[in-house]
Amino acid sequence: MHAVVNHLHFTEPVDPALFGQAERDLAPAMRAIAGFRGFHVIQAAVDHAILVIICDTAEAVDRLATEVGSPWMRANVLPLLARPPDRHVGPVVATTGLG
Repeated sequence: MHAVVNHLHFTEPVDPALFGQAERDLAPAMRAIAGFRGFHVIQAAVDHAILVIICDTAEAVDRLATEVGSPWMRANVLPLLARPPDRHVGPVVATTGLG
C-alpha cells in the first residue's frame, strides 16, 4: 500500500466546499484507477488542508496524480495557495483498519 500526503497552505481561509467539489468532480475518475483505496481531506487550520490519498501501489498513486488530480488541482486549488503544495509519497508501513 502507498500514500500521498499533500499539505496545502492557502492565502485565505479555505471553504471546505472546495473539497466537496473535488469529491464530486473526481470520484468517478479516482475509482476507475485500479488500486485506488481512498481520498481524505483534513482541515488542519482555516488556511491549511491536508490531502491523503491511499492506493495499493506506487503506480496507482502516480496514475491518480497525473491522470486525475493534477489537472483539477492546477485549475481549482493552486491559484488559491500561498506556496506550492508540500507533497510526500511513500509506502504505508503500518496501518490499523476501522471496524
